[in-house]
Amino acid sequence: MSPAGGSISPGAAERQPIASVLVSVHRVATSSGNAWKVRWREGDRNRSRSFERKRDADRFDAEQRRLRQLRGVDHVIGDDTTLSAWASKWWTDFAEVHLHQRTQANYATQLDTRIIPELGGMRLRDIRPATVEAWIATLQRRGDGAPSIVRASAVLSAILQRALANDLVDMNAARAARKPRLKPPRRVDPISPNVVEAIRAQLEPADAMLVSLLAYSGLRPESEALTLTWRQVGERSLAIHATKTGRDRQVKLLKPLADDLRAWRKAAGNVEGTSLVIPGPAGKPWTSQGWQNWRRRVWRPAATGAGLPDGSRPRDLRSSYASVLIASGMSVVEVAQELGHSPSMCLTTYARAFAEYDPKKRVSPELAIQRARR
Repeated sequence: MSPAGGSISPGAAERQPIASVLVSVHRVATSSGNAWKVRWREGDRNRSRSFERKRDADRFDAEQRRLRQLRGVDHVIGDDTTLSAWASKWWTDFAEVHLHQRTQANYATQLDTRIIPELGGMRLRDIRPATVEAWIATLQRRGDGAPSIVRASAVLSAILQRALANDLVDMNAARAARKPRLKPPRRVDPISPNVVEAIRAQLEPADAMLVSLLAYSGLRPESEALTLTWRQVGERSLAIHATKTGRDRQVKLLKPLADDLRAWRKAAGNVEGTSLVIPGPAGKPWTSQGWQNWRRRVWRPAATGAGLPDGSRPRDLRSSYASVLIASGMSVVEVAQELGHSPSMCLTTYARAFAEYDPKKRVSPELAIQRARR
């Protein structure tokens, strides 16, 4: 069952036994010449597929026979499995095993609101690129934005790719379909330590500590900062568990941030290593709703008061950490390693900071933060 509403039911994916299929190749006459037709029987119905060349028909016939032998099943072409049934099996066998809980929630939203209502009743083998493009057009007409449609298409593609690996379809139609174009990535102007300190000056200690953590370690808010435990805080680094990429990293612990964390832990009293560094409301783990409330009630007024434009996000504080690293003379590869993404993405996202870097004005990150705090 999907976490978004229960429309994906694992039991629905069980395949029913189907009558055996005999495949054969025949030459047929057409108005334009000869053609080659592959015929087979599906249950009590006759089916066929035509090819212009006998070689293609023979290959199709041979491939289907080979697949039946490998699978130990006498039926390939006539599979009546629907997308809804296969998505249910995919969810149980793949999504719940390999995807992070937050990713599962995002996928479930796409399944329950965009994919299953429109395509769930279709047979997998009937979903072609034109089908996917018509589905995309339907989503556009109802007002769904390009980012949402692209995300939904990615989920559909993941489901069909597993179906392709299991010989249920002959192609990944979602991958071949044309998708809407996304706007260029949102440019992030570096947030200077002066602005960071102006934000912190307006906040309560717990909120100021969270802003300090985001701005001076470059952690991703929801997946890294809000889940950070004291066990991950070392003397000189933070051990970050990357749930998205699967590649853990060690983030340098700048002295001003280390001092903040030391004072914060002392004020918190006797806390265990498994305790959250920044607990959510009422001392509990953060929820998605709790984070959205914090953004609206705490972050937005403080960011506006410090002079940031409307629409600025807590995630933009990663640019502050990036900017002080770049100003210290770190290379693209070194900055990317600290932030946990590829050098190419780092260069694209923080191109302005790299362009403005002046080797003659190189300054250490610690000194830049200390100057701002004075």
